[in-house]
Amino acid sequence: MKKIVVCILAIVLSGSIFAQKISGGLFFGPTMSWMSTDSKTITTEGMKFGYNFGALLDINLIDNFAISTGVKFNNMGGTVNFTYGAFGVEPDEGPAYDTLTAGSAIKYNLNYLAIPVGFKGKTNEIGYLTYFLKAGVTPLVNIKTLCDVSGSVNEESILLTKEISLINMGWHIGGGAEYSLSWNTRILFEVLYTGGLIDVDNPEVFTDETMTSKSNPKVSLSDIHLKVGILF
Repeated sequence: MKKIVVCILAIVLSGSIFAQKISGGLFFGPTMSWMSTDSKTITTEGMKFGYNFGALLDINLIDNFAISTGVKFNNMGGTVNFTYGAFGVEPDEGPAYDTLTAGSAIKYNLNYLAIPVGFKGKTNEIGYLTYFLKAGVTPLVNIKTLCDVSGSVNEESILLTKEISLINMGWHIGGGAEYSLSWNTRILFEVLYTGGLIDVDNPEVFTDETMTSKSNPKVSLSDIHLKVGILF
């Protein structure tokens, strides 16, 4: 009987200690994103204002250091202009655009599901505030691609899921503060920059005025977003 009581107390105590090492919460906020390239056959322009929301989880390794992860929905995008045109842009429904003329463009509206993973360093609580910095990587999965295509026969919003890579990858760095409301409830303020690492779009573009040679130049997607949330 004593052994059973000791085991139960040990389980409860270990669970309590483990719970103290984990904190989580919910957040939402605005996103400002853009596309970039080093190719001479396409240009990128403009920024897209979107939004992000989700849940986050901190696994505290020591008092001031944690593994930070979570899951979030992120609405992002940008515009790609084709200097000499593009070939074989294929909508989800309807016929493919065999050729987009010189100067045509695709304005992307992209929805991603992301699972960021990184390290988070925190200060001790100063007044009611705890400041932190974080850095890591952000794998993303494209769940919807809606585009406006100019320079085509039908200039309208269409689904172009096939023209965006399913998987994206970025690195992130940022920081913020947590305002303590009570012993285990805090308000989160965070600003994070995410830089794209891989090519996100698939259309083949013409490389000269003769429209006889094609390539698929790299286009990366980056963003800055704000998070406001509650932690517990």
